[in-house]
Amino acid sequence: NSSITLSWTAPMGPGRPPYTYWVSWVMEGIMVISTQDSRVANTSDTRITVEQLEAGSFYTFTVQAERNGVSSDNRSLTEATAPNRVTDLHKEAQTNSSISLRWKAPTDPHSQAYTYWVQWATGGHPQGDHDPRGHHANQIGETSHTYYEVQALEPGTLYSFSVWAERSNVASSAQGLLESTAPSPVTITSCMSTFGGHGVVLTWSCPRGGYEAFELQVGGQQDSQNRSSCGKWVSVWGLWPAQSYSATVTTIWNGMRAPSASVTCPTENTVAKTIGKLQARAPEADGGRLRAGVCAKTSSSEDILAEDFADHVRKNEKDNNSGFVEEYQRLALETRRQSQTVALDPENSTKNRYRNVFPYDWSRVPLKAIQEEPGSDYINASFVPGLKNPQEFIATQGPLRQTVGDFWRLVWEQQSRTLIMLTNCVESGQVKCEHYWPLDAKPCTYGHLQVTLEGEEVLEDWTVRDLTLQHMQEQKTLPVRQFHYMTWPDHGVPHSTDPLLAFQKVLRQWLDQTTEGGPPIVHCSAGVGRTGTLIALDVLLRQLDQDQRVGPFSYVQKMRESRPLMVQTEAQYVFLHHCILRFLQQSGRVPPDNGVAYENPLYENV
Repeated sequence: NSSITLSWTAPMGPGRPPYTYWVSWVMEGIMVISTQDSRVANTSDTRITVEQLEAGSFYTFTVQAERNGVSSDNRSLTEATAPNRVTDLHKEAQTNSSISLRWKAPTDPHSQAYTYWVQWATGGHPQGDHDPRGHHANQIGETSHTYYEVQALEPGTLYSFSVWAERSNVASSAQGLLESTAPSPVTITSCMSTFGGHGVVLTWSCPRGGYEAFELQVGGQQDSQNRSSCGKWVSVWGLWPAQSYSATVTTIWNGMRAPSASVTCPTENTVAKTIGKLQARAPEADGGRLRAGVCAKTSSSEDILAEDFADHVRKNEKDNNSGFVEEYQRLALETRRQSQTVALDPENSTKNRYRNVFPYDWSRVPLKAIQEEPGSDYINASFVPGLKNPQEFIATQGPLRQTVGDFWRLVWEQQSRTLIMLTNCVESGQVKCEHYWPLDAKPCTYGHLQVTLEGEEVLEDWTVRDLTLQHMQEQKTLPVRQFHYMTWPDHGVPHSTDPLLAFQKVLRQWLDQTTEGGPPIVHCSAGVGRTGTLIALDVLLRQLDQDQRVGPFSYVQKMRESRPLMVQTEAQYVFLHHCILRFLQQSGRVPPDNGVAYENPLYENV
């Protein structure tokens, strides 16, 4: 911006150097004193650097050769010096799709004639002093003003900006700046009453672009949720029943806040009087799932003391199980229909094994969407609450041939290390579940995921398989253990409670020692009957050990809030009670007695 270097070739002709060269220059019409190089020059000296020039100015240079007092014709050239760099480049305003920049023009004599170029790209490396034209950019714009609004940006995204001045295709060095667009707001997809009216469960979609956290407010209480909470469900406990609460969710990114999304959440009416302290704490992500905080619990009126449970079973067995029939009918009557929009979308119809078993929108387990594949975020799977964690299990249908790849995506994305299979692949001549693991040492590949059978142990009633799931692109692996219970008939119940209790004991020991990873994935054929019965058995036996009381009715009702038809038949509901009774007998808490097994219908096949 303050010097120009000239070069030329020596004159042609019979005369030989040395020559003396005279160089003079004019700045945009102003004559400047000429400079004479009085040294004897040769062809290697046919260049000169003229210094102390004004930035951003045109100069006309004239060069003459002289020998023995005789001068040649002159040759002229007009060139411009580079402008000085702009100063005070800063962000003046921003939205989630635009950033407005302003800067100060250089204090050059001809800065009013400058063109300014603005270049931007995603990423964290402003160009600074580098040659601006030597860099690839997403976009570039020009202006004659010292202000520019960059539009059509992605929300919640870091951009590097470079601004430089130019005159006659000669550019200054660039001034760099890093700035982020504001985050985009979430969309709250559901807010449902749960925990008997003492809490709500919210779900919201992940916003476009970047996001670091979410601020959640319910009923005036505020806390933050980490970035993994979107697309999942977040529980808030300790609310009053039969009230309407205002809930808002706000996206946080790089110190900026998006406009809040809000919804009104009514809590259901209940006769319970005891209420715990509001804990709208942020559940912490753990292996791809949310770990909820623990609120003060109130025992359900349906819970039964351990010492009274045998009498409860015998009472319900009278008159051809009339008590169990009444309880089971109450379950059906008190189950609320909830939104199943995603599962019923026509593009997902081939992914459902049965026409009457669909996950609810609010509790379904979403997969990461694949670009240009509509419905690629859907699998027939639901989060199911456990003893304290509202996402302790995942219940899903047995994979179809066309959904085996989705099933393994579910395992990988949730980082689940435990699979529990309660069906055989073929039962009564019908395919109940696709064979989704390798038959031998040869791996199976589904998209970017490869499954390898490492070993198996075959027992009388179940088989344990060790598998390795590898992501071929990320070059990461996940150890997976499959517990396959093989003697539970479809449309019925096992002939004895003892093998299933032994299976649950082995499974629970494994789960207690396997603290890493996501929730265990449980499936049968439909993912509701046998699946719901085993999950209920595991939770209720732990409730017995912890509280010395058990509530089969209230827990099955709670499961059905998250996935329809859990414990699908009356026979399974009765069998669940007999398993609990047998557990109490084995532990010596009630006198021994023989349990009875029952069978009952049916799934609706698609």
